[in-house]
Amino acid sequence: CEISKSLNENLDITLKKYINKSKENTFFSFFKDEEKRDAKNEDDLIICISKNNDDKYIAQTGNYIGKFVWDGLEIDIKSRFSNLFLERMLNFANDVYMDDVSVSGNESKDLDISKFIIFYMFVQNLEKAFLLGLPKSYRSIQHHNMKLKGKININRFIKYDIPFQGKISSVSREQEEIQEIIDVLYKAVKIIEPKFNTKNISHIKTHLKQNKSNKFVSNETITKAMSSKALQNPIFAPYKKVLKYAILIINGNNIEQKDKGKNETYGFLINIAELFEIYVTKLLQKEFPDWHISSPQIRLDSKDEFNDNSYLYARKIIPDITMIHNITNNVMVFDTKYKTMKFNNTKGNGSDIDRCDFFQINTYMNYYNNQGNYNLKVGGLLYPIEIDGFDDKFLDGEEKFEESDKYKAHSSSWMGNDKVKFIIDGINLINITKDNIVEKENNFINRIKSLIDNIL
Repeated sequence: CEISKSLNENLDITLKKYINKSKENTFFSFFKDEEKRDAKNEDDLIICISKNNDDKYIAQTGNYIGKFVWDGLEIDIKSRFSNLFLERMLNFANDVYMDDVSVSGNESKDLDISKFIIFYMFVQNLEKAFLLGLPKSYRSIQHHNMKLKGKININRFIKYDIPFQGKISSVSREQEEIQEIIDVLYKAVKIIEPKFNTKNISHIKTHLKQNKSNKFVSNETITKAMSSKALQNPIFAPYKKVLKYAILIINGNNIEQKDKGKNETYGFLINIAELFEIYVTKLLQKEFPDWHISSPQIRLDSKDEFNDNSYLYARKIIPDITMIHNITNNVMVFDTKYKTMKFNNTKGNGSDIDRCDFFQINTYMNYYNNQGNYNLKVGGLLYPIEIDGFDDKFLDGEEKFEESDKYKAHSSSWMGNDKVKFIIDGINLINITKDNIVEKENNFINRIKSLIDNIL
């Protein structure tokens, strides 16, 4: 976290405060489910800065990265892990599973992390969507030449072609690319071009440049682009996401172009924990096709024993990852935590697992354990792990922990139930490189496969 100047007072900013502070504050969520997004983000901490007894400031950040200005104070929160891992997660969010795909290039090395993510997502999604061409819709095209195209335009024929002089007024229905969409996409490409590698979409950029209009991209242009009927066609549906990123880029650039002195607050934040959850979920979905993997909304309630229609209380819980076997109904339930896990012993509580996180996953496990139609087998917390040699502790599907080891990741029982395992696991990011990132993922997948083998 970087702060532009000294503080005169303590600072405590939550997502709700950030959004309510200014209409120019933008928050981007990777979740499509609005209810899930609200449930996970409503009271999230962005940053808290306070002065201790030694007159030193202590800063605590949540799961948000990005840059914003708060009452003249510029705050830049960066990712705690490398850009390499960030790119890998973004690729999975875009359903790109190749281990050598990168579009950022050296140009983006010093780019704000929030801009880096939006630019990356825009370029990746535009490249994928353009494979089927730009969105098109049928429009009436007026013609006035010697050949008949479509059908005769009677009104124009009477007005301009009598007496006949060799040309016929006609009208045809033809598919045309949507001008407003072209203009919005080209505007976004031009904004990111000086700061981000666009070589992968050079052919798209050329096409957009050749077909753009010279009109200013206004809010009306953006509205027309987003409301185009062509986007209702399933073939062109991916452009909804592309346009969303383009609009974020354009609006962010418009704010930057204003006099910053006149804007008390403006910024752009991203919830990186959501990206980690999507990454782990898609990694598991790719490797375990025999399991239904989702993030279900579960209703917890208590009925009045004297009235079946009366509830004493009701609340929804949303596990990050629930894996249900397609045949056996065996269940594994996990919560992802975008926190550094080093298995440090703290306050006699075993390892550095947050108390609330521990109770949360146990709530999810208890729910499935109490459902007669499910067979709970495994539950646990999944982290980005940073421990040298962690992967080596699991060899040939067996744990190789020594008695002297300060951590043990997989427990053989849960709450005294030896039929259910509790685990702490995840992707080990220690010494991660472009050459070994797939190996790190495979080590995690192999540990889950070993658990499944024991279940079946």
